[in-house]
Amino acid sequence: MELPKPIVKGKLLGRRKRFFADVELANGEVVAHCPNPGSMRGNAEPGSRVWLWDMGADHLEHGRKLRYRWLLVESRGVKVCIDTNFTNPFVQKLLEQKQIPELSEYFEILTEFTIGDSRFDFLLMGQEKSSPCVVEVKSVSMFEGGVGYFPDSVTIRGQKHLVELAELARQGIRSVLFFVVQRSGLKEMRPADHIDVVYGEYLRDAMDHGVEVLVYETSLESEGSVELGKKLELNLSAE
Repeated sequence: MELPKPIVKGKLLGRRKRFFADVELANGEVVAHCPNPGSMRGNAEPGSRVWLWDMGADHLEHGRKLRYRWLLVESRGVKVCIDTNFTNPFVQKLLEQKQIPELSEYFEILTEFTIGDSRFDFLLMGQEKSSPCVVEVKSVSMFEGGVGYFPDSVTIRGQKHLVELAELARQGIRSVLFFVVQRSGLKEMRPADHIDVVYGEYLRDAMDHGVEVLVYETSLESEGSVELGKKLELNLSAE
């Protein structure tokens, strides 16, 4: 999937108030929108190389308060996509193109679908209308020592999603949690028990009740596009 263009390179000076990043470009310093509300642990170090989407001098006419949007960071020598808003459109394209083997049987894709009081990223329908599949997507950008971790901060919303998915699985509805790792080259993924122990407990409980978990890394070989990479194992053992 192509990233928005044009993309400009810069050096991160610092992140502030979660949604702003000060960046040094070749022609001076700018303030860019940071589309990642998490802690961005390990991915917001001053001095890091970053890539921004330049929306042009007429950005205000298109409802954009800031001209630049932060897309990528080079973290410990590896490009990482930090734009969490990119993840769902990326997964939708993968589903449409049947690139996810475990979910290739479905032909109808509904987005932001509500079941009861809960809203999920995707509802997939196959030939049997009575057998839908609910998919909730999470973006993983934190890694330590060749291992990807989620979440990078305490997430009450994420905990709630796990409870809701477990309940759907108990009702016999196929429920899938899809972790999209926003880089390549990792060995495995683990729940970040050292950051949000409750999320880890809920994840294990959800899987015990039939929730399926898929973990795929992404390839950022080119700064202009993102592709699906290899499948990773989810390691639930305590560190």
